[in-house]
Amino acid sequence: MNYIKTIIILFLIAFSLYIGYNAIFPYDSPEWMGLAPYDAVKNGPEPKKLWDWLDLLIVPLSVAIIGWIYKEYEKSKDEKKDFVNKQNETLDSYFRVISDLIIKSNLLDIHLNKESKIIARTRTIVAIENLNDERKGQVLQFLYESKLINNDIIELLGANFKTSEVSGIVLKDTTIKGVYFCNSKFIRTYLDRSVFTSCDFTNTDFSDSSMQNTNLSYTKLINCKLVNIDLTTVDFEGADLTNADLTNSTILQSQLDKIFNKKNIKLNKTSIL
Repeated sequence: MNYIKTIIILFLIAFSLYIGYNAIFPYDSPEWMGLAPYDAVKNGPEPKKLWDWLDLLIVPLSVAIIGWIYKEYEKSKDEKKDFVNKQNETLDSYFRVISDLIIKSNLLDIHLNKESKIIARTRTIVAIENLNDERKGQVLQFLYESKLINNDIIELLGANFKTSEVSGIVLKDTTIKGVYFCNSKFIRTYLDRSVFTSCDFTNTDFSDSSMQNTNLSYTKLINCKLVNIDLTTVDFEGADLTNADLTNSTILQSQLDKIFNKKNIKLNKTSIL
C-alpha cells in the first residue's frame, strides 16, 4: 500500500512540474492544455482543454478532499482517545495490583517473603514501559507516597523512567539507584536529602528545584539544567556534568573539583564559593 502511495505522489509531482514548465513556456505546450494562443478563425471553435475539465472537477474534488480531511481528523481523534483509555487502564490496573499487595500481602513489611516483592517490581517495570511522560511521574509519586522505594521494598535498578514528567512533586529522603531518567522534567521538585546514585539524568531539567543534601554522586548529568538552585550541599563526586547548565546557581569550588567530567559546563552568573 505504501508503495502505491509513493508512485501516486511521484506521478502527481511529475505532472505538476510538467504543467508548470508548459505554463512558463506556453508556446511549446500541447494544444490540450490550452496554454498556447488559439486561432479560432483558422481552426474553428476551440475544443475543451485541460482547464475546462479541471473546472468541472473542482466541486467533486473539493468535496472529496474535505471528506478525506474530516475522516483523517476523526481517525486521529479516535486514536488519541484509544491511547488515553489504554494509558488510564494500564495505570489503574497497576495501582490496583500494588494496592492489593500493600493491603492483603503486607507489602510494606520489610521482612515480607520475596515473591510479593518480585511481583511488585515486575508490575512496576512493565507499567512504566507502557506509560507516557505524565503517568510515569504519577507512578513515581505513588511509589514515594506509599513508601515503596525505600527500605528495598521495590527495587528500581535499571527501570526506564525516561521522559518522566515529575515537576512540582516531593521526593524528599528517597533512595533511587541506577534508574534511567533521561529527558525528564524535575522542575521545582523537592529532592532534599535524596540519593540518586548512578542514575542517568541526561537532558533532564532540574530548574528551580530544592536540593539540600541531595546525593548525585556518579550520575550522568550531561546537558542537564541545574538553573536557579542552591547546589552547595549536593554531592557531585564522580558525576558527569558535560554541557550542564548551572546558570544563576550557587556551588562550592570544592564541589566542582570532585566532578568527574565538567567539559563545557555553563557557569553564567553562577556563584562559586
